[in-house]
Amino acid sequence: MYVIGIGKTKFGILSETIAQLAYKAMYEAISDSPISINDIGAVYVSNFLGSLYQKQLHLNAVISSLLPGLRIPIIGIETACASGASAFYQGLLALSRFENVLVVGVEKMTDATKMKSIENLAMAGDRKLDQKQGLIFPANYALIAQQHMIRYGTTHDDLSAVSFKNHKNANLNPLAHFNYKQVTMDMINRSPIISSPLNLFDCSPISDGASAVVLSRDRKSDRDVEVIGSDLATDYISLAQRKETTSFAATKIAATNAFGQAKLRPKDLDIVEAHDCFTIAELVAMEDLGICKPGESKDWIRQERTTLNGVLPINTDGGLKADGHPIGASGIAQIYEIVTQLRGEAGKRQVDRARIGLAHNVGGIGGTAVIHILRGLSS
Repeated sequence: MYVIGIGKTKFGILSETIAQLAYKAMYEAISDSPISINDIGAVYVSNFLGSLYQKQLHLNAVISSLLPGLRIPIIGIETACASGASAFYQGLLALSRFENVLVVGVEKMTDATKMKSIENLAMAGDRKLDQKQGLIFPANYALIAQQHMIRYGTTHDDLSAVSFKNHKNANLNPLAHFNYKQVTMDMINRSPIISSPLNLFDCSPISDGASAVVLSRDRKSDRDVEVIGSDLATDYISLAQRKETTSFAATKIAATNAFGQAKLRPKDLDIVEAHDCFTIAELVAMEDLGICKPGESKDWIRQERTTLNGVLPINTDGGLKADGHPIGASGIAQIYEIVTQLRGEAGKRQVDRARIGLAHNVGGIGGTAVIHILRGLSS
């Protein structure tokens, strides 16, 4: 199974509608591939908040309206912040029936009030255990950060270093939400507290944007990137239902299975796109993926092992933190970055000799985790 085409809009505060964003990403993905839209057998559409922000459900039919004359199966996918990777996962499964599949993720989030956004995003957590008790996502991840600090000696300086790294990477990514923003450590440390110990620069932004990929059962060219491992796992929706607060079981399960399929180990990876909705999430992901042992992620950060020139670059596009987090598009944007890197087309942020990449997308507070491992063919 191969990724043969990719497309992505700018992420950020955008004027386009949800349909316009989706169309642009799909058009670019098809144009980037060696096939035409008429060769697509099915489409999977990733979106989380269209019904709440845009009052628009039935997005699969909206996408059909953008593809006149093409009467094919179009299916919507929602698994909170993991919707994009889940749609990609379903697209891979669909290759057992179709030769080529298009996967598109889109979100339009910036035209709502702050309070409305808080209310909408909280719905990815449990309604009774989380949302009604005021346990919104910054509070959940603040609890995780507190426990990680108590257990392993992690400090807020470690979280700031993650933020600083990802913003530096975003400055090299012309499509990133914060491509224009020069961020210093002083800015990060002086920013207001959102939920202690997390401050403003520990949190990913509310973004608009879309991303799309074309999948094919067979290889088409040397620019294709092979999907060699893929798995999705699901856990309880609330931290209140779990024994462990500094690790996500779903990530561990999906990663173990994906590495098994790929016949690889974490040490074989060249690049990683980790789900960093909050900075602490990147540290937790490193440990859950087996990149390092529990408690050692802070040491990797301090030793700058995850920078562009480090042992294992993580979030080369800026991650959710600085590339942006238009939820339905985020998981597919991770695939976009991995493919761009493995093709050697990442420009100033290109990682030398990148051949194997992993994308890690999480829904909620680890309620869903999806892992994809990809291998470049031309490197």
